[in-house]
Amino acid sequence: MYDTLRNEPYKKYVESKGNGNFTAEYISWAVMHDKLKQYFNYVKYKVHEYTITTEKSCYTIPYMMLPDGSAVVKVTLSFETRDGDEHEHQECLAIRDFRMQASKTPDSAQVENTIRRCIAKAGSMVTGFGIELWFNEDIRDLDYRQPKLLSGDLPIKGHITIEQNVKLDELRRHPLFKDSDTAERTKFWMNTNPTEEDSSKAIIKLKEKIAELKKQSKEKK
Repeated sequence: MYDTLRNEPYKKYVESKGNGNFTAEYISWAVMHDKLKQYFNYVKYKVHEYTITTEKSCYTIPYMMLPDGSAVVKVTLSFETRDGDEHEHQECLAIRDFRMQASKTPDSAQVENTIRRCIAKAGSMVTGFGIELWFNEDIRDLDYRQPKLLSGDLPIKGHITIEQNVKLDELRRHPLFKDSDTAERTKFWMNTNPTEEDSSKAIIKLKEKIAELKKQSKEKK
């Protein structure tokens, strides 16, 4: 199985991304799926779902939540070879944010992208297609450090999250706050380690304030 696409040229399909702090090369899940469909009688994948039960409801999500709040996607790739043999392969992948850190509050786009990347990884592990792109990934992950707040402190459950911290910092730096003390007051407040709920409210208020200032600016013109 591993030799099916091991020597198949893949470099023309390689894409790259980065934000200045990291770069990564990858093959699109669509390219991988297309290759698998060409070589096997049928190909399908299953995204594992997990049940969440609360006092008020019970629902399923397409990823597994871990004790620290981060999440992992798990995919089962099923296929049949041309001689009729059926095979399955499972892969899992951590959901990461735009900084390639483990996301504690994954949104739908992050989940979707991780599922697709997990499918591509599963196909590569099975057939060898583009496997070089995964070389040394385990070594690179040794450099992983638990993400911290901008203050340098570790996030505490129930208090401001990494994502909220980054968003508030982005909002407070808006050019419309240049001639006010909003930026400094927000920074000081962020460093007091507010609750997650209060942080959500602060984000909404800052967005509303920015919208209000934009409106006032247009009216003056």
